[in-house]
Amino acid sequence: MNRKFSSEPSASEREKGIAFSGPNAFSEGGAGQRMLVNLSWLIKLRWVACLGQLLVISVVIYAFQVELPFLPLGPVITLTVLTNIGLVAWTVRLSQRREQQLPTSDTLLLVVMILDLSSLTALLYWTGGPNNPFSLFFFVNLSLAGVLLPRVTAVIFHFVGVICFGLLLFVHRPLLVVAGVEMLPPIYTIGQGDLRHFGLFIAFLTCSSVIVYFMTRLTGELRQHELDLRQIQSQKSKSEKYEALGTLAAGAAHELATPLSTIAVVAKEAEAMGRSQALPDELCEDLSLIRSEVERCRRILNRMAVGAGQAIGETFGEITPERLLQDVLIELQKVINEPLGIDLDQASKSEAIQLPPIAVAQALRALVKNAIDAVPSGGPIRLTSRLESRWTLVIQDRGPGMPEEILQRVSEPFFTTKAPGSGMGLGVFLARSVIERLGGQIRIESKSRVGTTVTVTLPRRQNTNLGV
Repeated sequence: MNRKFSSEPSASEREKGIAFSGPNAFSEGGAGQRMLVNLSWLIKLRWVACLGQLLVISVVIYAFQVELPFLPLGPVITLTVLTNIGLVAWTVRLSQRREQQLPTSDTLLLVVMILDLSSLTALLYWTGGPNNPFSLFFFVNLSLAGVLLPRVTAVIFHFVGVICFGLLLFVHRPLLVVAGVEMLPPIYTIGQGDLRHFGLFIAFLTCSSVIVYFMTRLTGELRQHELDLRQIQSQKSKSEKYEALGTLAAGAAHELATPLSTIAVVAKEAEAMGRSQALPDELCEDLSLIRSEVERCRRILNRMAVGAGQAIGETFGEITPERLLQDVLIELQKVINEPLGIDLDQASKSEAIQLPPIAVAQALRALVKNAIDAVPSGGPIRLTSRLESRWTLVIQDRGPGMPEEILQRVSEPFFTTKAPGSGMGLGVFLARSVIERLGGQIRIESKSRVGTTVTVTLPRRQNTNLGV
Protein backbone atom coordinates (compact mmCIF):
# COMPACT_ATOMS: atom_id res chain seq x y z
CA MET A 1 0.00 0.00 0.00
CA ASN A 2 1.36 3.41 -0.90
CA ARG A 3 1.68 6.20 1.58
CA LYS A 4 -1.30 8.54 1.22
CA PHE A 5 0.09 11.93 0.45
CA SER A 6 -1.86 14.81 -0.91
CA SER A 7 1.05 16.85 -2.28
CA GLU A 8 4.72 17.14 -1.36
CA PRO A 9 7.70 19.21 -2.42
CA SER A 10 10.35 17.87 -4.95
CA ALA A 11 11.97 14.91 -6.64
CA SER A 12 13.61 12.03 -4.79
CA GLU A 13 17.31 11.96 -4.10
CA ARG A 14 19.60 8.96 -4.37
CA GLU A 15 18.46 7.41 -1.09
CA LYS A 16 14.82 8.38 -1.59
CA GLY A 17 15.23 11.60 0.33
CA ILE A 18 14.00 14.96 -0.83
CA ALA A 19 15.33 18.38 0.16
CA PHE A 20 13.32 21.48 -0.57
CA SER A 21 15.32 24.66 -0.42
CA GLY A 22 15.04 26.01 -3.96
CA PRO A 23 16.86 24.99 -7.10
CA ASN A 24 20.40 23.72 -6.67
CA ALA A 25 23.21 24.37 -9.13
CA PHE A 26 23.10 24.54 -12.88
CA SER A 27 20.65 22.32 -14.61
CA GLU A 28 21.99 19.66 -16.92
CA GLY A 29 20.75 21.54 -19.96
CA GLY A 30 22.18 24.85 -18.68
CA ALA A 31 25.61 23.32 -18.19
CA GLY A 32 25.45 21.81 -21.68
CA GLN A 33 24.65 25.20 -23.19
CA ARG A 34 27.52 26.75 -21.24
CA MET A 35 29.85 24.12 -22.67
CA LEU A 36 28.68 24.92 -26.22
CA VAL A 37 29.40 28.61 -25.68
CA ASN A 38 32.88 27.82 -24.32
CA LEU A 39 33.60 25.52 -27.25
CA SER A 40 32.52 28.13 -29.78
CA TRP A 41 34.86 30.72 -28.28
CA LEU A 42 37.71 28.24 -28.09
CA ILE A 43 37.23 27.33 -31.75
CA LYS A 44 37.42 30.99 -32.76
CA LEU A 45 40.56 31.54 -30.71
CA ARG A 46 42.21 28.47 -32.24
CA TRP A 47 41.51 29.76 -35.77
CA VAL A 48 43.07 33.08 -34.78
CA ALA A 49 46.07 31.23 -33.31
CA CYS A 50 46.61 29.20 -36.51
CA LEU A 51 46.47 32.28 -38.72
CA GLY A 52 48.70 34.20 -36.33
CA GLN A 53 51.31 31.44 -36.25
CA LEU A 54 51.45 31.27 -40.05
CA LEU A 55 51.71 35.05 -40.26
CA VAL A 56 54.51 35.26 -37.67
CA ILE A 57 56.51 32.47 -39.31
CA SER A 58 56.19 34.16 -42.70
CA VAL A 59 57.28 37.55 -41.33
CA VAL A 60 60.26 36.07 -39.47
CA ILE A 61 61.44 34.11 -42.51
CA TYR A 62 60.93 36.71 -45.23
CA ALA A 63 61.11 40.05 -43.39
CA PHE A 64 63.77 39.32 -40.74
CA GLN A 65 65.64 36.69 -42.78
CA VAL A 66 65.73 34.24 -39.86
CA GLU A 67 65.87 30.60 -40.85
CA LEU A 68 63.12 28.53 -39.25
CA PRO A 69 62.69 24.74 -39.58
CA PHE A 70 59.34 24.89 -41.38
CA LEU A 71 59.27 21.12 -41.89
CA PRO A 72 58.53 20.35 -38.19
CA LEU A 73 56.51 23.56 -37.66
CA GLY A 74 54.08 22.89 -40.52
CA PRO A 75 52.72 19.57 -39.19
CA VAL A 76 52.14 21.12 -35.74
CA ILE A 77 50.00 23.90 -37.24
CA THR A 78 48.28 21.40 -39.53
CA LEU A 79 47.37 19.25 -36.54
CA THR A 80 45.76 22.26 -34.87
CA VAL A 81 43.74 23.03 -38.02
CA LEU A 82 42.53 19.42 -38.40
CA THR A 83 41.55 19.10 -34.74
CA ASN A 84 39.71 22.41 -34.95
CA ILE A 85 37.73 21.17 -37.96
CA GLY A 86 36.81 18.08 -35.94
CA LEU A 87 35.85 20.28 -33.00
CA VAL A 88 33.57 22.35 -35.26
CA ALA A 89 31.82 19.17 -36.47
CA TRP A 90 31.42 17.96 -32.89
CA THR A 91 29.94 21.30 -31.79
CA VAL A 92 27.44 21.29 -34.65
CA ARG A 93 26.39 17.78 -33.67
CA LEU A 94 25.88 18.82 -30.06
CA SER A 95 23.85 21.89 -30.99
CA GLN A 96 21.43 19.73 -33.00
CA ARG A 97 20.64 17.51 -30.00
CA ARG A 98 17.96 18.27 -27.45
CA GLU A 99 19.11 20.52 -24.65
CA GLN A 100 18.61 17.98 -21.86
CA GLN A 101 20.90 15.53 -23.68
CA LEU A 102 23.91 17.86 -23.92
CA PRO A 103 26.98 16.64 -22.03
CA THR A 104 28.07 18.62 -19.01
CA SER A 105 31.65 17.32 -18.68
CA ASP A 106 34.58 19.71 -19.10
CA THR A 107 36.94 16.89 -20.05
CA LEU A 108 36.73 17.78 -23.75
CA LEU A 109 37.78 21.36 -23.07
CA LEU A 110 40.69 20.17 -20.94
CA VAL A 111 41.90 17.75 -23.64
CA VAL A 112 41.71 20.39 -26.39
CA MET A 113 43.53 22.99 -24.30
CA ILE A 114 46.28 20.53 -23.32
CA LEU A 115 46.67 19.74 -27.03
CA ASP A 116 47.07 23.47 -27.74
CA LEU A 117 49.59 23.77 -24.91
CA SER A 118 51.56 20.87 -26.35
CA SER A 119 51.48 22.47 -29.81
CA LEU A 120 52.79 25.76 -28.40
CA THR A 121 55.54 23.88 -26.59
CA ALA A 122 56.52 22.07 -29.80
CA LEU A 123 56.62 25.33 -31.78
CA LEU A 124 58.75 26.99 -29.12
CA TYR A 125 61.07 23.97 -28.95
CA TRP A 126 62.00 24.46 -32.63
CA THR A 127 62.22 28.26 -32.38
CA GLY A 128 64.42 29.12 -29.43
CA GLY A 129 62.45 27.93 -26.40
CA PRO A 130 62.27 30.55 -23.62
CA ASN A 131 64.34 32.94 -25.78
CA ASN A 132 61.39 33.23 -28.17
CA PRO A 133 59.31 36.30 -27.24
CA PHE A 134 56.15 34.34 -28.04
CA SER A 135 56.79 32.11 -25.03
CA LEU A 136 54.64 34.69 -23.23
CA PHE A 137 51.67 33.01 -24.92
CA PHE A 138 51.86 30.40 -22.17
CA PHE A 139 50.07 32.98 -20.02
CA VAL A 140 47.31 33.34 -22.62
CA ASN A 141 46.62 29.61 -22.42
CA LEU A 142 46.69 29.68 -18.64
CA SER A 143 44.27 32.62 -18.53
CA LEU A 144 41.87 30.80 -20.85
CA ALA A 145 42.04 27.75 -18.61
CA GLY A 146 41.14 29.88 -15.61
CA VAL A 147 38.09 31.24 -17.43
CA LEU A 148 36.81 28.13 -19.23
CA LEU A 149 37.69 25.29 -16.86
CA PRO A 150 36.55 24.46 -13.32
CA ARG A 151 39.11 25.01 -10.60
CA VAL A 152 40.31 21.40 -10.33
CA THR A 153 40.87 20.93 -14.07
CA ALA A 154 42.41 24.42 -14.31
CA VAL A 155 44.94 23.43 -11.65
CA ILE A 156 45.74 20.27 -13.64
CA PHE A 157 46.24 22.39 -16.75
CA HIS A 158 48.50 24.75 -14.80
CA PHE A 159 50.59 21.81 -13.63
CA VAL A 160 50.98 20.62 -17.25
CA GLY A 161 51.95 24.13 -18.35
CA VAL A 162 54.68 24.40 -15.70
CA ILE A 163 56.10 21.05 -16.85
CA CYS A 164 56.09 22.18 -20.50
CA PHE A 165 57.93 25.41 -19.70
CA GLY A 166 60.44 23.52 -17.53
CA LEU A 167 61.14 21.17 -20.44
CA LEU A 168 61.83 24.15 -22.70
CA LEU A 169 64.37 25.42 -20.18
CA PHE A 170 66.06 22.04 -20.18
CA VAL A 171 66.07 21.40 -23.93
CA HIS A 172 65.24 23.43 -27.06
CA ARG A 173 66.65 24.22 -30.50
CA PRO A 174 68.42 27.64 -30.49
CA LEU A 175 67.82 30.05 -33.35
CA LEU A 176 70.50 31.66 -35.52
CA VAL A 177 70.79 35.18 -34.13
CA VAL A 178 73.03 38.20 -34.47
CA ALA A 179 76.50 37.59 -33.05
CA GLY A 180 77.21 39.10 -29.69
CA VAL A 181 73.69 38.72 -28.29
CA GLU A 182 73.79 36.53 -25.21
CA MET A 183 71.04 33.90 -25.32
CA LEU A 184 69.82 31.53 -22.66
CA PRO A 185 71.31 28.13 -23.60
CA PRO A 186 69.49 24.84 -22.97
CA ILE A 187 70.48 23.19 -19.71
CA TYR A 188 71.50 19.99 -21.46
CA THR A 189 74.20 21.79 -23.48
CA ILE A 190 75.94 23.29 -20.42
CA GLY A 191 75.43 20.36 -18.07
CA GLN A 192 73.62 22.30 -15.33
CA GLY A 193 71.26 25.22 -14.91
CA ASP A 194 72.51 28.59 -13.75
CA LEU A 195 70.81 31.45 -11.91
CA ARG A 196 69.06 32.63 -15.08
CA HIS A 197 67.32 29.28 -15.59
CA PHE A 198 66.30 29.08 -11.97
CA GLY A 199 65.04 32.66 -11.85
CA LEU A 200 63.06 32.36 -15.08
CA PHE A 201 61.41 29.15 -13.93
CA ILE A 202 60.46 30.64 -10.53
CA ALA A 203 59.10 33.77 -12.25
CA PHE A 204 57.01 31.65 -14.62
CA LEU A 205 55.73 29.46 -11.79
CA THR A 206 54.77 32.47 -9.68
CA CYS A 207 53.07 34.42 -12.47
CA SER A 208 51.18 31.40 -13.80
CA SER A 209 49.98 30.45 -10.30
CA VAL A 210 48.68 33.95 -9.63
CA ILE A 211 46.91 34.10 -13.00
CA VAL A 212 45.23 30.71 -12.63
CA TYR A 213 44.23 31.34 -9.00
CA PHE A 214 42.60 34.70 -9.56
CA MET A 215 41.00 33.78 -12.88
CA THR A 216 39.41 30.61 -11.46
CA ARG A 217 38.29 32.49 -8.36
CA LEU A 218 36.77 35.30 -10.41
CA THR A 219 34.95 32.99 -12.79
CA GLY A 220 33.79 30.84 -9.86
CA GLU A 221 32.27 33.86 -8.16
CA LEU A 222 30.61 34.95 -11.40
CA ARG A 223 29.11 31.50 -11.89
CA GLN A 224 27.92 31.43 -8.29
CA HIS A 225 26.36 34.87 -8.75
CA GLU A 226 24.57 33.63 -11.85
CA LEU A 227 23.38 30.56 -9.96
CA ASP A 228 22.10 32.67 -7.05
CA LEU A 229 20.28 34.95 -9.49
CA ARG A 230 18.62 31.97 -11.14
CA GLN A 231 17.58 30.61 -7.76
CA ILE A 232 16.04 33.93 -6.77
CA GLN A 233 14.17 34.19 -10.05
CA SER A 234 12.95 30.61 -9.80
CA GLN A 235 11.84 31.07 -6.19
CA LYS A 236 10.03 34.29 -7.07
CA SER A 237 8.27 32.55 -9.93
CA LYS A 238 7.21 29.71 -7.63
CA SER A 239 5.95 32.12 -4.98
CA GLU A 240 3.86 33.95 -7.55
CA LYS A 241 2.34 30.66 -8.71
CA TYR A 242 1.56 29.63 -5.12
CA GLU A 243 -0.07 32.98 -4.38
CA ALA A 244 -2.11 32.81 -7.58
CA LEU A 245 -3.23 29.28 -6.75
CA GLY A 246 -4.10 30.27 -3.18
CA THR A 247 -6.05 33.31 -4.32
CA LEU A 248 -7.92 31.24 -6.90
CA ALA A 249 -8.79 28.55 -4.35
CA ALA A 250 -9.94 31.06 -1.74
CA GLY A 251 -11.95 33.01 -4.34
CA ALA A 252 -13.62 29.85 -5.62
CA ALA A 253 -14.52 28.83 -2.08
CA HIS A 254 -16.01 32.25 -1.38
CA GLU A 255 -17.98 32.51 -4.63
CA LEU A 256 -19.38 28.98 -4.51
CA ALA A 257 -20.37 29.03 -0.84
CA THR A 258 -23.55 31.08 -1.41
CA PRO A 259 -25.09 29.05 -4.28
CA LEU A 260 -24.28 25.80 -2.50
CA SER A 261 -26.00 27.06 0.63
CA THR A 262 -29.05 27.98 -1.44
CA ILE A 263 -29.10 24.53 -3.06
CA ALA A 264 -28.84 22.90 0.36
CA VAL A 265 -31.76 24.92 1.77
CA VAL A 266 -33.98 24.26 -1.26
CA ALA A 267 -33.14 20.56 -1.22
CA LYS A 268 -33.99 20.34 2.49
CA GLU A 269 -37.34 22.07 2.01
CA ALA A 270 -38.15 19.90 -1.01
CA GLU A 271 -37.26 16.77 0.96
CA ALA A 272 -39.49 17.82 3.86
CA MET A 273 -42.33 18.72 1.50
CA GLY A 274 -41.96 15.44 -0.34
CA ARG A 275 -42.20 13.40 2.83
CA SER A 276 -45.26 15.32 4.02
CA GLN A 277 -47.03 14.75 0.70
CA ALA A 278 -46.05 11.07 0.52
CA LEU A 279 -43.93 11.35 -2.61
CA PRO A 280 -42.10 8.22 -3.85
CA ASP A 281 -39.22 7.08 -1.65
CA GLU A 282 -36.85 7.17 -4.62
CA LEU A 283 -37.46 10.91 -5.06
CA CYS A 284 -36.92 11.57 -1.35
CA GLU A 285 -33.70 9.59 -1.45
CA ASP A 286 -32.51 11.65 -4.42
CA LEU A 287 -33.21 14.86 -2.54
CA SER A 288 -31.33 13.53 0.46
CA LEU A 289 -28.41 12.59 -1.81
CA ILE A 290 -28.36 16.12 -3.21
CA ARG A 291 -28.09 17.52 0.31
CA SER A 292 -25.25 15.18 1.27
CA GLU A 293 -23.32 15.93 -1.91
CA VAL A 294 -23.78 19.66 -1.42
CA GLU A 295 -22.46 19.31 2.13
CA ARG A 296 -19.50 17.40 0.79
CA CYS A 297 -18.77 20.22 -1.69
CA ARG A 298 -18.94 22.74 1.16
CA ARG A 299 -16.42 20.76 3.20
CA ILE A 300 -14.05 20.66 0.23
CA LEU A 301 -14.38 24.41 -0.28
CA ASN A 302 -13.76 25.02 3.41
CA ARG A 303 -10.53 23.06 3.21
CA MET A 304 -9.52 25.07 0.15
CA ALA A 305 -10.25 28.35 1.92
CA VAL A 306 -8.37 27.40 5.08
CA GLY A 307 -5.46 25.78 3.28
CA ALA A 308 -4.98 28.36 0.56
CA GLY A 309 -6.54 31.68 1.34
CA GLN A 310 -6.81 32.50 5.00
CA ALA A 311 -3.08 32.20 5.79
CA ILE A 312 -2.04 34.77 3.18
CA GLY A 313 -1.10 38.14 4.68
CA GLU A 314 -0.93 36.89 8.28
CA THR A 315 1.25 38.88 10.67
CA PHE A 316 4.21 37.40 12.55
CA GLY A 317 4.02 36.49 16.21
CA GLU A 318 6.00 34.95 19.07
CA ILE A 319 5.10 31.38 20.01
CA THR A 320 6.88 28.41 21.57
CA PRO A 321 7.18 25.24 19.50
CA GLU A 322 5.26 23.37 22.22
CA ARG A 323 2.28 25.71 21.94
CA LEU A 324 2.42 25.60 18.14
CA LEU A 325 2.30 21.79 18.17
CA GLN A 326 -0.64 21.92 20.57
CA ASP A 327 -2.51 24.12 18.09
CA VAL A 328 -1.61 21.67 15.33
CA LEU A 329 -2.92 18.62 17.18
CA ILE A 330 -6.11 20.17 18.59
CA GLU A 331 -7.87 20.06 15.20
CA LEU A 332 -6.58 16.53 14.53
CA GLN A 333 -8.05 14.91 17.63
CA LYS A 334 -10.93 13.37 15.67
CA VAL A 335 -8.59 11.48 13.31
CA ILE A 336 -5.95 10.40 15.84
CA ASN A 337 -6.55 6.77 16.74
CA GLU A 338 -3.79 6.59 19.35
CA PRO A 339 -1.85 9.28 21.23
CA LEU A 340 1.11 10.57 19.26
CA GLY A 341 4.58 10.32 20.75
CA ILE A 342 5.92 13.84 21.27
CA ASP A 343 9.54 14.51 22.23
CA LEU A 344 10.34 18.15 23.07
CA ASP A 345 13.67 19.48 24.23
CA GLN A 346 13.71 22.09 26.98
CA ALA A 347 14.17 25.00 24.57
CA SER A 348 11.04 23.96 22.64
CA LYS A 349 9.03 24.33 25.84
CA SER A 350 10.41 27.64 27.10
CA GLU A 351 11.81 29.66 24.18
CA ALA A 352 9.73 31.40 21.52
CA ILE A 353 10.20 31.51 17.78
CA GLN A 354 8.91 34.15 15.38
CA LEU A 355 6.56 33.12 12.59
CA PRO A 356 2.96 33.46 11.35
CA PRO A 357 1.34 30.90 13.70
CA ILE A 358 -1.86 30.14 11.77
CA ALA A 359 -0.09 29.60 8.44
CA VAL A 360 2.66 27.44 9.94
CA ALA A 361 0.19 25.45 12.04
CA GLN A 362 -1.88 24.75 8.94
CA ALA A 363 1.22 23.65 7.04
CA LEU A 364 2.38 21.32 9.83
CA ARG A 365 -1.15 20.00 10.27
CA ALA A 366 -1.15 18.83 6.64
CA LEU A 367 2.12 16.96 7.19
CA VAL A 368 0.95 15.32 10.42
CA LYS A 369 -2.41 14.43 8.82
CA ASN A 370 -0.57 12.65 6.02
CA ALA A 371 1.41 10.65 8.58
CA ILE A 372 -1.82 9.68 10.34
CA ASP A 373 -3.43 8.65 7.06
CA ALA A 374 -0.36 6.55 6.21
CA VAL A 375 -0.98 4.31 9.25
CA PRO A 376 -4.75 3.76 9.37
CA SER A 377 -4.30 0.86 11.78
CA GLY A 378 -3.11 3.28 14.45
CA GLY A 379 0.58 2.53 14.22
CA PRO A 380 3.15 4.63 16.06
CA ILE A 381 3.71 8.25 14.95
CA ARG A 382 6.37 10.34 16.64
CA LEU A 383 6.98 14.09 16.65
CA THR A 384 10.43 15.32 17.71
CA SER A 385 11.13 19.01 18.29
CA ARG A 386 14.60 20.51 18.69
CA LEU A 387 15.25 24.25 19.03
CA GLU A 388 18.84 25.32 18.45
CA SER A 389 20.06 27.87 15.89
CA ARG A 390 17.01 26.76 13.87
CA TRP A 391 13.84 24.97 14.87
CA THR A 392 13.67 21.38 13.66
CA LEU A 393 10.54 19.23 13.72
CA VAL A 394 10.72 15.57 12.71
CA ILE A 395 7.48 13.71 11.88
CA GLN A 396 8.09 9.98 11.74
CA ASP A 397 5.67 7.16 11.00
CA ARG A 398 6.02 3.42 10.54
CA GLY A 399 3.64 3.16 7.62
CA PRO A 400 4.19 1.39 4.30
CA GLY A 401 6.40 4.17 2.98
CA MET A 402 6.40 5.60 -0.53
CA PRO A 403 7.89 4.13 -3.69
CA GLU A 404 10.16 6.28 -5.81
CA GLU A 405 7.52 7.03 -8.46
CA ILE A 406 5.34 8.65 -5.78
CA LEU A 407 8.26 10.66 -4.41
CA GLN A 408 8.92 12.02 -7.88
CA ARG A 409 5.42 13.48 -8.10
CA VAL A 410 4.68 14.62 -4.58
CA SER A 411 5.51 18.25 -5.45
CA GLU A 412 2.74 18.44 -8.03
CA PRO A 413 -0.41 20.34 -7.06
CA PHE A 414 -3.61 18.30 -7.04
CA PHE A 415 -1.62 15.06 -6.98
CA THR A 416 -3.00 12.65 -4.40
CA THR A 417 -3.00 8.93 -3.68
CA LYS A 418 -5.97 9.20 -1.34
CA ALA A 419 -9.41 7.89 -2.14
CA PRO A 420 -11.75 10.28 -4.02
CA GLY A 421 -13.14 12.86 -1.62
CA SER A 422 -10.46 12.26 1.00
CA GLY A 423 -7.84 14.66 -0.29
CA MET A 424 -7.38 17.38 -2.88
CA GLY A 425 -3.64 17.21 -3.41
CA LEU A 426 -3.11 20.74 -2.10
CA GLY A 427 -2.26 20.26 1.59
CA VAL A 428 1.47 19.62 1.49
CA PHE A 429 1.87 21.55 -1.73
CA LEU A 430 0.74 24.67 0.13
CA ALA A 431 2.75 23.61 3.20
CA ARG A 432 5.85 23.68 1.06
CA SER A 433 5.00 27.19 -0.09
CA VAL A 434 4.65 28.45 3.48
CA ILE A 435 7.81 26.77 4.82
CA GLU A 436 10.05 27.83 1.93
CA ARG A 437 8.83 31.43 1.92
CA LEU A 438 9.81 31.62 5.58
CA GLY A 439 13.36 30.53 4.70
CA GLY A 440 12.77 26.95 5.85
CA GLN A 441 13.21 23.53 4.34
CA ILE A 442 11.23 20.31 4.13
CA ARG A 443 13.05 17.01 3.69
CA ILE A 444 11.24 13.72 3.16
CA GLU A 445 12.90 10.32 3.44
CA SER A 446 10.87 7.23 2.74
CA LYS A 447 11.45 3.55 2.20
CA SER A 448 8.86 0.97 1.26
CA ARG A 449 7.71 -1.18 4.18
CA VAL A 450 9.85 0.88 6.57
CA GLY A 451 8.09 4.21 6.94
CA THR A 452 8.46 7.88 6.20
CA THR A 453 10.32 10.67 7.99
CA VAL A 454 9.48 14.31 7.30
CA THR A 455 11.96 16.88 8.63
CA VAL A 456 10.92 20.53 8.79
CA THR A 457 13.44 23.26 9.65
CA LEU A 458 12.62 26.93 10.18
CA PRO A 459 14.71 29.92 11.29
CA ARG A 460 14.05 31.19 14.80
CA ARG A 461 13.63 34.79 13.69
CA GLN A 462 12.05 36.21 10.56
CA ASN A 463 12.17 39.38 8.56
CA THR A 464 8.77 40.73 9.54
CA ASN A 465 8.61 42.82 6.37
CA LEU A 466 7.90 39.59 4.47
CA GLY A 467 4.37 38.34 4.14
CA VAL A 468 3.11 34.79 3.94
